[in-house]
Amino acid sequence: MGEFGSYLQVILGNQDSRQIFYFLLLNLSYMFVQMVYGVWTNSLGLISDAIHMFFDCLALGIGLFASVMSKWPANKTFSYGYSRIETLSGFSNGIFLILISIFIVIEAAERLMHPPEMNTHRLLLVSFVGFVVNLIGIFAFNHGHTHAHGHCDGHGHNANMQGVFLHIMADTLGSVGVIISTLLIEQFGWTGFDPIASIFIATLIFLSVIPLIRTSMDILLLHSPHEIAHSLERVLPQISNISGVQSYTNARFWPNNSESTIATLHLTIGDDEDENRIRHEVNSLVKRNIHGLKELCVQIEKPGGFSSCLCRTETNPHTVPPAYSTKSY
Repeated sequence: MGEFGSYLQVILGNQDSRQIFYFLLLNLSYMFVQMVYGVWTNSLGLISDAIHMFFDCLALGIGLFASVMSKWPANKTFSYGYSRIETLSGFSNGIFLILISIFIVIEAAERLMHPPEMNTHRLLLVSFVGFVVNLIGIFAFNHGHTHAHGHCDGHGHNANMQGVFLHIMADTLGSVGVIISTLLIEQFGWTGFDPIASIFIATLIFLSVIPLIRTSMDILLLHSPHEIAHSLERVLPQISNISGVQSYTNARFWPNNSESTIATLHLTIGDDEDENRIRHEVNSLVKRNIHGLKELCVQIEKPGGFSSCLCRTETNPHTVPPAYSTKSY
């Protein structure tokens, strides 16, 4: 119990992990209710929603683990820390949703070709309760997510929490689909409304998750966002215009996660130039123009053989001691 208590304390000590943990418990409880009534009433919408809820619980578990793990400090093995695990979690959740959408469409197509008998008794009540449960999750996650990232643009969102939020949104849409199809079935007596609603909801889920997959995949592939690429088109020519800079090479900028960027730059300057002045000007210029710059390593060389490399980090706005500094004679 002592070890479990320490884990629980870590989970409850962070807003993101606390939200995921509470909703995971709520989701697990209601998943069993949906599955029982889905089998009893023979509703594809309710059964598929319960199956999706099961994958939601897996996704919430992954998101919970990622949220806790991302706060682990950097070490010799993971020198940049574990923050990118949240991006990996968001990507995994996105793939989960894609597979679930495809599964629902396949099952719905079979139901359309061979409509089953359905018992709508209490189906509307169970679906409505599921809708309320998911509304609670949407409000909690969207409120916390907006509050935590209100100062950032759309690309500053936490991919892990975004993936969890999309799972909850998909569940909400599923509950809405079941409610609407149940009302139509009771009114007109045609069970085909159930798979049609499922196909419609699956399509919405599929389309809504594509941006998350693309964004998280770009980060995992170290692909710089278009905003940074456009900023570099302005910044790099200005670096060349700094007094004493002869040339620059190896300008590499890549996302560390959805909120921060890491960069390296190789400069060649004149033998008589002050490398500290030039490095300061370069750091200031890049910092002003590149949003979310976490670390910038500038390597400076002189034709006479002097070479040095210093890094500017987010936590230390001043240059740290040189990684190496040599001079050839």
